[in-house]
Amino acid sequence: MNKQDAPKTQEQCSGTTKAGQRCRAKALPGSAFCISHDPSRVVEMAEWRRAGGRAKSNKARAVKQLPAPLMTNEQLHSYLGLVFGRVIVGQIEPGVATAAASVARTMAELSRATELEQRIVALETERERRRA
Repeated sequence: MNKQDAPKTQEQCSGTTKAGQRCRAKALPGSAFCISHDPSRVVEMAEWRRAGGRAKSNKARAVKQLPAPLMTNEQLHSYLGLVFGRVIVGQIEPGVATAAASVARTMAELSRATELEQRIVALETERERRRA
């Protein structure tokens, strides 16, 4: 294989870091910039940063800590007791516990609403049965 047949190496990005030094990443094919410094991707990069921020929120982290998507109110109460204990000993950040409590509260409210809806449907069905 001669020099002409050798694969062409990508150029270094022309962007600069926050420290003012030249970016060390490889430039995208056909561009002088890496994906982070490419001016044509400013909007796309902003959306990626927003998505990353949402994924790292306390609420998102708390949801990842839940052992199962569906729990009874008793299970929620028990699990929040464990979370509380872990906050006290420093194993879980208070913000994560607050988010877990918020998620648990919403789950409990949904559970109560579903139960009420089922009871209403049962009462309406019984009323219709008695009318017939």
